[in-house]
Amino acid sequence: MSHRQAAFAIVFVVVGLWGCEKGPQAPPSPSGGPPVANTTETPNPVSPLLSPSLPDFEPPVPAPIRFDWLEDCGLDFTYYGNPSPEHHMTEQNGGGVAVFDFDRDGWPDVFLTNGDHFQRPAAATGATHQLFRNVTAKSGTVRFQPVGDNAGVAVSDFGMGALAGDFDNDGFPDLVVCAYGSVRLWHNSGDGTFSETTAAAGLSNPEWASSAVFADLDEDGDLDLYVVNYVVYSPTDPPCFVETTRRIQISCGPIGRVAQADRLWENQGDGTFLDVSETSGIASVPAGKGLAVEAVDLTGDDRLDLYVANDTTDNFLFVNQGDMTFEEAGLVRGVAVGARGTPESSMGIACADYDSNGRFDLFVTNFENAVNDFYLNLSDEGFLHASASFGLDLPSRPMLAFATIAADFDRDDWPEIFVANGHIWDLSEGNDKHQFAMTPQLFRNREGTRFDDVSRTSGQYFEEKWLGRSAATGDFDRDGAVDLVVSHLLRPTVVLRNASELAGAGLTLRLVGRTAARDPLGVRVAVTSDGATRQYHLPAGGSYQASCEPVLFVSTGTAKMVDLRVAWASDDIEEWVGLPAAGERILVQGTGKAP
Repeated sequence: MSHRQAAFAIVFVVVGLWGCEKGPQAPPSPSGGPPVANTTETPNPVSPLLSPSLPDFEPPVPAPIRFDWLEDCGLDFTYYGNPSPEHHMTEQNGGGVAVFDFDRDGWPDVFLTNGDHFQRPAAATGATHQLFRNVTAKSGTVRFQPVGDNAGVAVSDFGMGALAGDFDNDGFPDLVVCAYGSVRLWHNSGDGTFSETTAAAGLSNPEWASSAVFADLDEDGDLDLYVVNYVVYSPTDPPCFVETTRRIQISCGPIGRVAQADRLWENQGDGTFLDVSETSGIASVPAGKGLAVEAVDLTGDDRLDLYVANDTTDNFLFVNQGDMTFEEAGLVRGVAVGARGTPESSMGIACADYDSNGRFDLFVTNFENAVNDFYLNLSDEGFLHASASFGLDLPSRPMLAFATIAADFDRDDWPEIFVANGHIWDLSEGNDKHQFAMTPQLFRNREGTRFDDVSRTSGQYFEEKWLGRSAATGDFDRDGAVDLVVSHLLRPTVVLRNASELAGAGLTLRLVGRTAARDPLGVRVAVTSDGATRQYHLPAGGSYQASCEPVLFVSTGTAKMVDLRVAWASDDIEEWVGLPAAGERILVQGTGKAP
């Protein structure tokens, strides 16, 4: 038995809007507000670990989850440069989204990366990255104002992923832009402008950077930076084709291309970063063809691990050993490959405790004719692949899925799954069965036992077909419900306001570190009410080329009070007891009590 076969055996034994205006099957892809008064209800009880089989009863039909496609909100943006007659590989992945409060006025803003073209440079057309300021407080309805030029971030680039986080702990979140051939760091000056500090910070990434994540991986009080790189590509490479009724040129896929190694930079605390890819163990495994990354505690020790979605190569799970070193354990723990035991074309990540067993699970999107992977976190040692038993197998097979979001959109205590779909090749000529643009999907969590596809009843956006790419969450009107922003190819970016009938109350939590990173991205928060406890984590990466608003949207049902437990670091746990179970609250490190 080979080492790889032995690892599999071990695993099986162990775990047995149109902006804001409305508008063939192929081979696998080579400031927070004041506290709010108490409510009087009690939350849904937390179920124990349930069998992934269907229940023998049908629960009552819940209220619908719906989103309003905002038609006139001022966020007018279309990604440039694709698809083109040249079909460059750099055209297929689309742009990234970052939702963050750049001016600290308490309202989440939106940053979008833009694309470029080798023969028709974006700079000549005025196509640049763009920053949209949330001015909802002034307008009374969700509204954005373009401020990229004034902010200094309206530059042209082969933009991919977008990342926000306060790397220097000065109180203002900074920006990282991933691109083909570069990574750029933009320092937030605190006056509404940014300045590029890439070289001064010691960052250099000439590879094809697709996504990145900020997280305090060594628990020293500042955010380190992990950058996911893709493959070697040159515009002079030979073109790729597929045979249908005729020979059609397509953008090339990753199969047969050389993978580019990811990079890990340790924050030195003085505005600079040190490349520790070698000493950390990140470089000890063969390079993957990375597209997404999330920092989250997947092993239960309150240290932030790294999960990387790779395209046609094994996914990585870098388990944090506690001293800025990592051990890759994706295969042994059951999250490296798909249900068939082979690598998939993984693209997006949505992490949450879907079954409420106290451990964070993983949902990973894949290429057309493959299954989106749903991994249940069952123990310290491993995960169980449960796409089929949870109803996520068949609906994913016709789709080519990119971004995915885990969020409790209806506030019933169970996180849903959103998926942005869309192909990279238009093979519709002579093939009636091929979908180029695709409908997005929304899966409702049936109390930790199964997911139901509720896309058709979730609003007009879900009725139309798109070339979906990146997606991120934010509460743009600050009503406590989770909204969405989704980027596309060919059509503008869309803002979706959550108009669902909410099942209960909610608590919005903003965290501020003192000895921990000021933006403590990725940290675990346990929320207890009436004896039931659920696990949350502050967003750190995930989705696809995206960065979500760094707040927690906690479902509290009908509870009056809640207890909170925050793991600022593996050796720094703090509790708040008897807080109001609704509204907004800022948790500042050091103001709680030791457990």
